[in-house]
Amino acid sequence: MQCLSLLLLFVIVIPGSSFAQADAGWQSLFDGKSLHGWQANENPATWQIEDGAIVTRGARSHLFYIGPVAGTKFKNFEFSAEVMTTPGSNSGIYIHTKISPEPWPPQGYELQILNSSNTPPDKYSERKMTGSIYAVRNTWRPAVVDNRWFEYRIIVSGKTIQTYLNGELICQYTESSQHWRADDKPGRWLSRGTFALQGHDPQSVVKFRNLRVRVSPDTEPSLAGPLRDLELDELVSFFSDRNHALIDFGITETNPTLRAAQRASARRFGYTLGYEWTNGEIDLGNLPAHVVMFTDLTAPPPVADLQQAKRSGKQIAFSSGGDTWLNPNRIKARLQAMKAAGLAWTDLWVPKS
Repeated sequence: MQCLSLLLLFVIVIPGSSFAQADAGWQSLFDGKSLHGWQANENPATWQIEDGAIVTRGARSHLFYIGPVAGTKFKNFEFSAEVMTTPGSNSGIYIHTKISPEPWPPQGYELQILNSSNTPPDKYSERKMTGSIYAVRNTWRPAVVDNRWFEYRIIVSGKTIQTYLNGELICQYTESSQHWRADDKPGRWLSRGTFALQGHDPQSVVKFRNLRVRVSPDTEPSLAGPLRDLELDELVSFFSDRNHALIDFGITETNPTLRAAQRASARRFGYTLGYEWTNGEIDLGNLPAHVVMFTDLTAPPPVADLQQAKRSGKQIAFSSGGDTWLNPNRIKARLQAMKAAGLAWTDLWVPKS
C-alpha cells in the first residue's frame, strides 16, 4: 500500500511526463539565423550560428536572453531546447538569472550539460552529468550521449524545478526558505529572471537549436513539497556541491511502473540507482578489486570502516541491501557517516570512473 500511495503521488506531481508537445502556448527564443535577442557577457566570439543552431566554441562566456518574451522576467515556465555535445564538452543552461559581468552567473540555477569527460585521472573530474540541478540535486549517470541531438526540458512551477532529457525525468528539487546554500553560491534561489547558455571553455563545443518557452501563470503551485528534514536536505546539497556521487546499488524492483516511481523518488534526493546503468558494466557479485560495497539495510555504515577503506585506497559504494525504496532515514544516516569519515569525492565509486 505504501508503494502504491507513493506511485500515485509521483504520477500526480510529474506533469512533464505527459505534457503535450503541441505548439499551443510556445514562444520561440531563437530565430535560427542570428543572435538577435541574446547578449554575451564576455568573449562574444565564443558564440556562432551554424546550420540553424547556436554554437559555443571558445573562451568562457555566458549568452543571456534579452529578447521581448516575458520581458526576460520568467517565473513559472516550461523551457525546451535541442542540444548536441561533442565528447568531453561542458556547458549549462541557467534559469532565473540576469546578465552579469561576473565569470559565472551568481543568480539563479544552472542546469548541467555534460555527457562525458576527457579529464586526466589526476585532475578534477566533474561527475554532475546532464540534467543535474547543478550542485543541489545531481544525476551521476549519463542519460544521453555525445554527437546526437537530445531534447532538454526544464519545468519551473512554484518552488519546484524539474529537468527532463528526451522525456525522462532526471532531477527534481523543491525549495524551502530555509534550505542550505554553499558559501560560493548564495544566489541559488528561485525568483524571476532570464535564461543563459554557458560557454565553458575552448575545448567544449555544444550546439543549441529550437529554443522555446511556454510561460505559465505566476500563481502555479509547486509540484511537490520540499524535504522537511532540513539536516537531510543540507547533507544532500553539501555532498552534491562537492561532487560526491550519491548512488545506491542495492535498490531492487522488477515492475516497470514501480521502477519509474522509484526513480522519481530518487531524483528528489539527488540519488541515482545502480540498476540504471543498463549496458552490463555492473556485476554486484564481481565488483572491481578496488571497490568495497557497504550494505546499510539494518545499520549505518561504521565510520571507522569507511575510514579504513579510504586509507587502504579503496573506492566505496553503498547498497540498501535489496530494499525496494530509498529510505530517507537510511540516506541521512549514510550521509552523516560519510561526513564523519571525511570522505572525498574521489573515495566514491562510479561505474567506469
